Amino acid sequence: MSHAQREDATDQAESMADVLARIQMELEEIARRIDRNQATIARSTWDVGVADAAYVQAMQDADLSAQRIAGVADFLRAIGDAAHPHWRIDTAAATGTLKLTELARSIGQAGLSIQAKDEDTAGDVDLF
Repeated sequence: MSHAQREDATDQAESMADVLARIQMELEEIARRIDRNQATIARSTWDVGVADAAYVQAMQDADLSAQRIAGVADFLRAIGDAAHPHWRIDTAAATGTLKLTELARSIGQAGLSIQAKDEDTAGDVDLF
């Protein structure tokens, strides 16, 4: 790698703690969204669904998923808190792998102008 390439990579590098904090915040939001959605679904369907073991299992799985995601967020927060300030990373390539525009904006490279993507390629939303 030439000196100029190293300098360009250094210019785009950001604090590892900052990157982890963005991911941690996104995971916390995902966990909150699962909890809110599960509560909304349960209010509308619990009386009928409670007799169905598969329904109860699905509701329990959603709750466990939210807890696990929140746990991973806490884990990332602890790593970020322990990270040395000189730990830096260029996340441009990783940001390019994100298919959803809002996800790229929330966890992608700080300060990067994210253009709206063709999110049809990210997959369809399944409605039951």
